[in-house]
Amino acid sequence: MEILALELLFVVLWSSGFTGAKYGLPYAGSFTLLFIRYVLVATLLFVWLSYRGELRLHSRAAIARCALIGLLAHAVWLSAVFGAIALGISPWIVALITALQPMATSVLSGPLLGEQVSPIQWAGMVVGLVGVVVVVGTKASIQIDVPWIGYGLPFISTLSMTLATLYQRHINRRQPGVALPVLSSLFVQAVTSAIALYPLALFFEDLQVQWTRQFAFALAWLVMVLSIGAYGLMFKLLEYRTAARVSSLAYLSPPVTLGFGFLVFGDVLGIGGVLGLGITAVGVALVYRGDVNKADRQASNRFNNLRGMMP
Repeated sequence: MEILALELLFVVLWSSGFTGAKYGLPYAGSFTLLFIRYVLVATLLFVWLSYRGELRLHSRAAIARCALIGLLAHAVWLSAVFGAIALGISPWIVALITALQPMATSVLSGPLLGEQVSPIQWAGMVVGLVGVVVVVGTKASIQIDVPWIGYGLPFISTLSMTLATLYQRHINRRQPGVALPVLSSLFVQAVTSAIALYPLALFFEDLQVQWTRQFAFALAWLVMVLSIGAYGLMFKLLEYRTAARVSSLAYLSPPVTLGFGFLVFGDVLGIGGVLGLGITAVGVALVYRGDVNKADRQASNRFNNLRGMMP
């Protein structure tokens, strides 16, 4: 029950990031906003870890692994997401496209991690994909003034986060001795992301920022709630759940993001959106049902093996 509560909290925090990006992007470019964000995240984590005496990064291998994950799960992922929103794609549409990640994760988690995906989960992932296609197709036919690259960028985000999720899960399962604690890992990832984003923000956007109350609020939200809260929860969940299960939480992000968008920007949902989200919800239910059934079978097998050992 505690893990389920953490999963629900993660969905809410993660979903708010899409709306937070739209809230702050009118006052800074995508790369600039992200660069400032990660400088602040790295600074806060450095102060906190130093105060707690936990800033111990002994293993170069662990630092290198965290740096790679930081590039994939932060710099690349968010640059593509923010870029799509800056081009006019609705935040909940971006959230829905990036919800394709569970399919990509599950396809690769078998051959790369040896994790089994049940037939019910495969069915759920296919159903979820159909829901995404319905919504994106409907929205693209209406927003004819939005360049198609805007719809392509979230797919880049999906691939990047998929690779980061699989790699983090691999470290947790196969190389636990080189894994850093969650906050130390986030610190390395934030520093790496800031270094990677700086030349992009300087060259393409001249680091231009309009410092307004709205921008300050959006920046604070993205730093505290997203970069520290949501990402920390994601890596914590990967210690207890399979990569497919954690990534499937992305399916729940679009309706929550839509709720944030309605409250903040007055976004509305058409018939195609309602149909697509409904289909996606069925896919989520199937994915989770398959995971529960698999866990029950594993528990039953362990009990039967134990009973067979008794005299």
